Amino acid sequence: MTTIVLSAAMLLACVPVSASVLTLDDNGTHDLNYAVTEDDVYVTNSTTVNLLTGGTIGGYFWPSGTSTVNVSGGSIGLLSCEINSTVNVSGGTIGDDLWVSEDSTVTVSGGTIGGDLEAGDDSTVTVSGGSIAGELYAGGNSEVTVSGGTIGDELRINSNSTVTIFGTGFNFGYGVYADGDPLDLATLTGTLADGTAFDNDVYIYSTATVTLAAPATAVPEPSSIAMFGIGALGLFGYGRRRRHTSAAA
Repeated sequence: MTTIVLSAAMLLACVPVSASVLTLDDNGTHDLNYAVTEDDVYVTNSTTVNLLTGGTIGGYFWPSGTSTVNVSGGSIGLLSCEINSTVNVSGGTIGDDLWVSEDSTVTVSGGTIGGDLEAGDDSTVTVSGGSIAGELYAGGNSEVTVSGGTIGDELRINSNSTVTIFGTGFNFGYGVYADGDPLDLATLTGTLADGTAFDNDVYIYSTATVTLAAPATAVPEPSSIAMFGIGALGLFGYGRRRRHTSAAA
């Protein structure tokens, strides 16, 4: 299946000519805790928008141009962030897809994405919580980190992108995997760093890579604990022998 990340210009062609648009570009801060009457919302320049409980955007939500969007509640039809924008999703609902492109940065720590999360065009995405109903796609030199949350469908990594997954108990060893490696076209299972079970098919294309890594606070494996114990006993015995020898002298 070929996945295409659409730009805002391409999306405009899909929007009915009669659609009304709200543009926020005053470099200020806007709290949206009400139903927006316009079909679509554009956020540009250094404007900040906080979507709060009660806030509703029925159509497309397009932050771009160094703007910042914080979604902690409410609902959005489709969210497409581009051109150096920053989006933080900690709650609320995105009914359709979340598209990330053109050097944008997105963090997902909560909330629900009803469709796919698609990263492209040198974007950076961090997923530490929340729920993605569809697939996670990384393309176009994007960097994606996954340490928590749930992904309902598969992982597809393409076009020189990198995906790093932090967790424990994976059915594949820690390390970097590329196209044609054992992880490609396989099902990855394990437990993410936040304790969420992970069970998804993985597809790796061309020059993309997937890295499986241990969390920074990971509990040592039983075998590692045993080796540490043996080493500690050895040092204890060595110390006793040195003290005994010194006393005899």
